[in-house]
Amino acid sequence: MSRMTMEHLLVPLPDLDGYVHGVVSLDPPKVQCDGCGLVATGIGMGAALLIILCGITSNTSLYGHGDDRRLCADCRKVVWS
Repeated sequence: MSRMTMEHLLVPLPDLDGYVHGVVSLDPPKVQCDGCGLVATGIGMGAALLIILCGITSNTSLYGHGDDRRLCADCRKVVWS
């Protein structure tokens, strides 16, 4: 059974080399928000599915143009609205 947990960390975790920004672990897969430190952890799912489902996303119109941050829904409302 696949599930996802969310927790806030006060310290940013380093990205994994060779993976998209925000992926901080593969076993278990974890994705972190650059704004508030929210970490989504996938249990019983791969990193790709976690990236799609967790809601911690990049702004596709800004990614690669100076703003490569990955933000949760609450941070997106404040930063990109």
